[in-house]
Amino acid sequence: MSHTIPMPSPSTNTVTTETIDAAASPGLTAALDRIGFGRVQAALILLLMAGLFFDSLEQNSTGAMGTLLKESFGIDNSQLTMINTATVIGGLVGRLIGGYIADRWGRRTALSLNLLVYTLGGLISAAAVNYETLLASRFIVGIGLGGEFTVGLAILAEIVATRHRGSLLATLNISSGGIGNIASFGFFWLVLGPFNDVLGGNDTAWRWTYVLLAVPAVLVVFFRRYLPESPRFLLSKGRVEDANKSLTRLASGTISGLRKPGPTQQFVTAADIPIETKSSYIEVFKGENLRRTVAIGAASWMSFGAQVTLLFLMPILLVSRGYSLSDSLVFTMIMNVGSLLGACAASYLAGKAPRRLTVSVAAVLGCISAILFASFANTTALILILGMTFQFFTMMLNTMLSVWSPELFPTSVRAMGASVVNGIGNVAGAVMPFAALFFFDRAGVAGVFLMIAVMYALLVVAARFGPETFGKTLEAVTEKPVPATS
Repeated sequence: MSHTIPMPSPSTNTVTTETIDAAASPGLTAALDRIGFGRVQAALILLLMAGLFFDSLEQNSTGAMGTLLKESFGIDNSQLTMINTATVIGGLVGRLIGGYIADRWGRRTALSLNLLVYTLGGLISAAAVNYETLLASRFIVGIGLGGEFTVGLAILAEIVATRHRGSLLATLNISSGGIGNIASFGFFWLVLGPFNDVLGGNDTAWRWTYVLLAVPAVLVVFFRRYLPESPRFLLSKGRVEDANKSLTRLASGTISGLRKPGPTQQFVTAADIPIETKSSYIEVFKGENLRRTVAIGAASWMSFGAQVTLLFLMPILLVSRGYSLSDSLVFTMIMNVGSLLGACAASYLAGKAPRRLTVSVAAVLGCISAILFASFANTTALILILGMTFQFFTMMLNTMLSVWSPELFPTSVRAMGASVVNGIGNVAGAVMPFAALFFFDRAGVAGVFLMIAVMYALLVVAARFGPETFGKTLEAVTEKPVPATS
């Protein structure tokens, strides 16, 4: 049965009318739908995007500075790849720790700890005196970065209206995979090119780069103290009053309302507390959760493994074709315009089209574009055009999977479930660059892209087993129904 409730329009706090399924809209969901999207929600998204922006820069740093790191420490391509692997493995550990902290003690706590650990690791990287120290520091950086994305997805999914959820979750990848990828290679080009001598030359420029990446993150931690805790998390812990305080801040409509929201409004009551479930990683691998973890985890392996492989190896691949390091960084930056456009396209489609269909189509087109790059990218123009095309579908695919993952799990294990699914992709990011080097040594650039094409073909198969979540409330997808009472 349906009933009509007043709803804010997507762009303002003006009231419109939409029909909501009462059975799928408990008090909390209806409250968030009434609050809608305004300046407060936009500010919160910017705070999350800021952290993910630094995530993207750090993720690309090893590949961009690979030549200088090899010179400074006297290492080969295999050892350089191990630095990337240490960061990725650290990211896996960070995702698992961050997801656990987020589901046990809160999303805000996890987000603040993530960036502080990241900053510490970055400063140690800048001061590294040998290869082993650098390796350890990148592992620490990975821990800090690991939980940033998945916890950010969890909290954003829980604080926005159902009708905006897909598009707004996708905006996080616009920051990290889109703007972040373009800005990162532009940043590295400036620091390692025109400003290289100012920063002391090849031996020290990369050290200052790590400092410049680490320090600004502290500012993000400072401003995140105004980030409200997820009302869904608070309600799942039985903290009704705290959930109402968080909803009051979200409903304030002004940035100042985040600090001084005024009297607490009553949006939810004890009757809205969901059935208690355990906050444990064991729950992620039980029943329906297990089937979802396997399906989307396999898709994440293929998608994230392909993305990390390409971002890490692209400068090396271009240098192997005779381009200078400076030119290869500029080319990679231009190619990543495709990433930005792909993330923007995913943000639009996430609010308009089913998850399974969009992921499958993006994977098929990504497979085709990888084959075209391997076969025809023999001139500068074709390298740029086909590279941008491939990056477009890669980022569309990764963005849609990032939208999908937090929608699959109940509130009690949402951050942990998203961390496991994305962590599987992290493992792929650690393993697949080694596989790519194997194919590169035997078949050159064509071998790498053919490997990626096969991965995307397997991704299409995995996505068919994921549940459709488009247009459904989180509770309708994941929560057990509350027994009827007299």
